[in-house]
Amino acid sequence: MARVVYLILFASLLVAPSGVALADDEGGETVNTEATEEGSGTTEAGEEKEAEEPDPTFGPTYPVRFAQRPLVLHEGMVRADGRITVGGVKLGTGTFSALDLGGAVSPIENLEVGLSTELTGAIPAPGGNSLISIIFSPQASYGDIPVYARYLFLESGPAQLAVDFTLVLPTNTDFQMIAALPLRIIELFGFVTIEGSFAIGYRNGDSYAGFITNPSKNTAEFSYVGGASINITDNGYLEIGGGVALVNVGGGDGAKNVVEIPFYLGGGYTYEGKVLVDIFAQFGFQPLMTANGPQGRDTFNVGDDWYITLGATVHTKELFGKNKK
Repeated sequence: MARVVYLILFASLLVAPSGVALADDEGGETVNTEATEEGSGTTEAGEEKEAEEPDPTFGPTYPVRFAQRPLVLHEGMVRADGRITVGGVKLGTGTFSALDLGGAVSPIENLEVGLSTELTGAIPAPGGNSLISIIFSPQASYGDIPVYARYLFLESGPAQLAVDFTLVLPTNTDFQMIAALPLRIIELFGFVTIEGSFAIGYRNGDSYAGFITNPSKNTAEFSYVGGASINITDNGYLEIGGGVALVNVGGGDGAKNVVEIPFYLGGGYTYEGKVLVDIFAQFGFQPLMTANGPQGRDTFNVGDDWYITLGATVHTKELFGKNKK
């Protein structure tokens, strides 16, 4: 929660000599107001110091508060991430489970590159996507590898706008290319951070291939996802998100132009030491609702589409570049 610095200004100060002599014909008394003025000055200084206390940072300027994080890492920072995901299975029986390990780095100012899905402001990605991705069930295999670059090209007040480009290298599903424009408005009204992303994607395959007899070899996807996050303390935070997507555009008969609405809730705790660590948990549905889906998919498939994720991200300080210390 952003703190707005309020400086208490006094239009005028009562100035009096350190001692005022009051005398009458029979004698006089001296009243000393110096102690009172000193006490008042100390109180004002204490209030001003408290009001000016800055938000905590990691390294020179990187915010500790999750809701204040910029869309890209600061130049020279490195992030490693890991998560365990369990959830339902869209086609078949059993429970999905996977371990994903990834990372990212900012080689130059305003640019972040990585092999991961844990980008700032991104809605949680399905399990089975990362640099090292191991799917344990319902059938053991390796997951896909996402390679991305994000460039922050516009910053105006609390608003930041970037461009993403992602390649998904297939080891379990299909090759994909995704371009997106993520927007993040940091602690709007000093309270809540708003984030959203418009994306367009190409898939060398059909995301509903298991439900139809003649799947397409090339499909497109258009989506908007968004969310909000707040820091309830400097270290604890909550987040909520969702969106809408038109998927499988150009898909096979029976599964064309499917509308999906994802939803999730999450939260975490940030530990600050030699590294900055976010420990988080997320629960949601991918998707919560489906419209115009293939036969066998209802509007609500909560038993198939639920997931729970436990994970952590580890940030280093600036290891190189202009902010290295």
